[in-house]
Amino acid sequence: MNTGIDLRQLRYFVCLAEELHFGRAAERLGIAQAPLSQQIRAMEERLGVTLFQRTTRRTRMTSAGETLLSHARELIDGMDRAVSHTRAMAGQSTGRLTIAGVNMAMTHVIPPILAEFRSKWPAVIVDIEHLGTSEQLRTLETGEVNIAFIRPTEQAAFMQVETLLREGFVAALPKGHRLASKSEIALRDIADEPLVGYAPILGANYAMLLRDAFRREGLTPRFVQECTHTTSVAAQVASGLGLAVMPSWISNIHSPYLDFRPVPELPRAIELVVAWPKGETSPLVQDFISVTRQVAARIGEQKGFAVPD
Repeated sequence: MNTGIDLRQLRYFVCLAEELHFGRAAERLGIAQAPLSQQIRAMEERLGVTLFQRTTRRTRMTSAGETLLSHARELIDGMDRAVSHTRAMAGQSTGRLTIAGVNMAMTHVIPPILAEFRSKWPAVIVDIEHLGTSEQLRTLETGEVNIAFIRPTEQAAFMQVETLLREGFVAALPKGHRLASKSEIALRDIADEPLVGYAPILGANYAMLLRDAFRREGLTPRFVQECTHTTSVAAQVASGLGLAVMPSWISNIHSPYLDFRPVPELPRAIELVVAWPKGETSPLVQDFISVTRQVAARIGEQKGFAVPD
């Protein structure tokens, strides 16, 4: 059904919804107040609903207006991405990329990659989103995300992946714990301690890997709580609930409540991979992947992560 509403009107509507004041919204849009009022009234007439309740003292959105707002932002953002992608495909130097990453990527990998990419494409806007692996897979498939930094999972037909780095484990201890006197921790040292563990989550097999490691040593760990995110595990350990065995990247955070010690008997088995749509030909995406490969190799050398052959 053709409603007769265009993107310009949607932008006017979103601006007014954010300001809830015709004068401020008109000033922000760079137009007079009368044309803004006319366009909003035209939208209401075409939709057959009231979007704003107006009085001499205030402007308030109706429930219909709130419903339209949730869709309007998605439509505007989708069109912006479409324009950016089209320009990039045409070889223009401007455009927009959306990158998503898990915790380790956000803190250790994406920043130096972005710095180098920006030096080559200074006019390209790069949006960054902090998402878990499962949400990244969904948004990569729908096109909301162009490139995803995830933990390994079964490769879906819509994407291609490349392993960037592998890391090992550290023991996380509450500050002042007696085991902090050791330079490194063995699994036997912590088997009888209360442990904060990982719940099984997509792309991160920490729970299974750790339980298998304890079992090979003939040990039965005592887990008192499970969490789905590394930062949640760290917060529980910092509170004194117990100890944890965590990916080594976490040792680079500076917390007044935590000590970290290496666990050398565990392998460097935690991978970070980069994923992007299969068959992607955008020069922006292709160049971002190329920069990612180069920078990841340097990060591996600098930070002590293993780099695939």
